[in-house]
Amino acid sequence: MAQNGFISRDWAACPSSLLEAAKQADPKKLLVIGAGAELPMQSAFQAFQAGIASPLLVGETAAIKAQAEQLGWSLEAEMIIDANGEADTAQTAAQYLKEDIAGAGQIGAVMKGQLHTDIFMGALLDKTVGVRTGNRLVHIFAIFPPDGGLPVMVSDAAVNVSPDQKTKAQSLIQMTLMGKALGIERPKLAVLSATETPIASMPASLEADEMAKWGKANIDNADIEGPLSFDLALSSASVKIKGISDNLVAGQAHGLLVPEIVSGNILYKALVYVGGGCAAGVVLGGSLPILLTSRADPPQARLASIALASVMASQ
Repeated sequence: MAQNGFISRDWAACPSSLLEAAKQADPKKLLVIGAGAELPMQSAFQAFQAGIASPLLVGETAAIKAQAEQLGWSLEAEMIIDANGEADTAQTAAQYLKEDIAGAGQIGAVMKGQLHTDIFMGALLDKTVGVRTGNRLVHIFAIFPPDGGLPVMVSDAAVNVSPDQKTKAQSLIQMTLMGKALGIERPKLAVLSATETPIASMPASLEADEMAKWGKANIDNADIEGPLSFDLALSSASVKIKGISDNLVAGQAHGLLVPEIVSGNILYKALVYVGGGCAAGVVLGGSLPILLTSRADPPQARLASIALASVMASQ
């Protein structure tokens, strides 16, 4: 059966600008939890070859070595932390991370390998480990256009199902920090809804209005406007046609705050599968970036996510 005409035929490459920024970041170790499987080992090896991460691999030693041999990767003994089974792997990694956070601070980011997300996150987010800082954890995508240029950031498309005001506020804060880390001097953030006018019959538009007001009052190094529809956030032509004026974000948004996970998930996948973008995603708000890579992610996106984590870890 022929592929749908809307679906992009090619995966976008990891942006060279993002790789270069990661190479310029402070060198840190990437803790890969559940490393003894094909995809996490491929991702770790890619990052190692690109010079953007020094992987520390947690899992069954024999499985890790077998995967490394298939990749032609000669591992040093100190690159492997032996553990058996999902629970032991997660707990072993969490203990190592706890000691690192309290001591040398050599680990810059953590990546989920071949284990269930609830086991992975449950071990990491134990209060004694030190990942939690009191902030809400949010997932931010930076989606790079296939032909180059600045990315569009999208929150929160993979972690928080129905984010409350504090969680959305953290997303605005983290998008501001990410935008600046990616070279955007003053990020422009749009709080999305289906209309640019707050109306009682559409509660999401009222919530977007409230979040935009909060952002303007509390974040002084970004321009924040809302509610804005998707077209008005990104399309200068739509802005002109609809006669929108005195709006610092309309038509030129760098970041999009979505109402909830369904709209965010659809939006980011549309930008990737229809728009042909390369999506780099990280969980922020803790003491270090967390990578929740998916089996459906192409190698380019997994490498981009590690690069983005390296950039954010140096901030």
